[in-house]
Amino acid sequence: MGGVDRLRNLDNFVMTGFGQRYASNGALSADPMTPPKWEVVADASRAFDLRNGRALNQERNDNMFPFALGFGHAMNRSNELQTGIAMLNHPLPAVLAALDDSTTLGPVRIEAQTAVVEFTIADGSTLALGIDTRTNLPYWSRWITGDGTLGDLTHTAWFTGYLPHQGVWLPSGLMETIDWRNQTTLMFQVDSYRLDVDQLPAFPEQPEPASSREPNVVVTEIADGVWDVAVMRGERRDGGAVIEFSDHLVMFEPYGSEAATLARIDAANRLVRGKEVTHVIVSHHHSDHAGGVRAVASRGITLIGHRRTRALFEDWVARAAVLFPDALARDPQPLSFIAVDDRLVLEDSMRRLEIYHAVGHMHMSDALFAYLPEERIIMEGDFTDNTWDFNWWAGALQANIDRYDLDPEIDIPVHGAVTSVAEKLERTAEQVANAQVFCAELEASGRYLLGCPVQHSTRGPL
Repeated sequence: MGGVDRLRNLDNFVMTGFGQRYASNGALSADPMTPPKWEVVADASRAFDLRNGRALNQERNDNMFPFALGFGHAMNRSNELQTGIAMLNHPLPAVLAALDDSTTLGPVRIEAQTAVVEFTIADGSTLALGIDTRTNLPYWSRWITGDGTLGDLTHTAWFTGYLPHQGVWLPSGLMETIDWRNQTTLMFQVDSYRLDVDQLPAFPEQPEPASSREPNVVVTEIADGVWDVAVMRGERRDGGAVIEFSDHLVMFEPYGSEAATLARIDAANRLVRGKEVTHVIVSHHHSDHAGGVRAVASRGITLIGHRRTRALFEDWVARAAVLFPDALARDPQPLSFIAVDDRLVLEDSMRRLEIYHAVGHMHMSDALFAYLPEERIIMEGDFTDNTWDFNWWAGALQANIDRYDLDPEIDIPVHGAVTSVAEKLERTAEQVANAQVFCAELEASGRYLLGCPVQHSTRGPL
């Protein structure tokens, strides 16, 4: 890359460029061949302060798909402080970290034409560096993190297109992948390097560690034997219904995370003496809605989902979490799964709950919603949210009411407030109008957003 002395004498460098990031697990379908969703990375600058072991990543992002909240298309510039392993997805700081006196080096092995060395840095994080034996240049770095849906998740950063910059060979192409479906998570093209700049941008302070407080679960009775059991973050509500049957409870949605899902299950289990949650309905496979699937499995609770999501959820539950153990790793259980095609009815002497395949929703094809015909209550995820700025799939609620000849009065959504269906349709119409104005304003400025023009009203396709 330019020699050990040259690298060690560097104070800093700044990299700029552009690219795309993987927008988590938000694809239309659970099928592995479904198109993933992406975010634009623009106006990107990453300043590496090598002397102080830190980096500052600044970039503008825009979702390459219609997003329900305005900030998802605002292109505001981020200001992220990175330290430790977070800055070692570039070969220069990775090599310097491997050479640091505080680093513990492991044995070298050969994989194909790559020499691989594992090493542990001062904070205890372990990663591997792969050196191309033909060029003697770093080809990749690899590390493992804990993921709420995927357990131990291996990330690989790939370095290609090396060119000399002020006596140092640096990559012009950066790619990152994960060991789930070999998914690419970053595609980045470098358009400049500057070494030993006189003035780095101001670095933010180290953020406070994330709070480990228990989720704030709020229970509200909606009807006899039907409760909204939601996690509140300030005024923000996310969660779903819990329904009482003769000898058990059913919960809608393993939303958010292990902590949120287990807190909602525990709150539900305190509602009726002698009755516990035995089944959880998952509306769809997106990571926010299905973030607690592994937690559900850890309790031996049966998951009810669309048939096309089964393989995905079985894959999630089968993944190991050895380095970052979660509830499922501590109490291993196989996934108990009930598959739904068009509809499923859960019924006993106390209650009838109907579960349907959601149609008319181009945000999610493998989705379910639920309906209590006696109570006239519908339960859904991502049909509506009264807090959204825009609704790009506004016809979904009415389309499913019409298709299955339902007569709901109350909507218990995963996101936003519990309201009447009439109020939801009125608010959704406002969100459609907001989206139409937003698209028109963008078009007038010469910018064309993916998803514009708006294609759906509350009554269906426009």
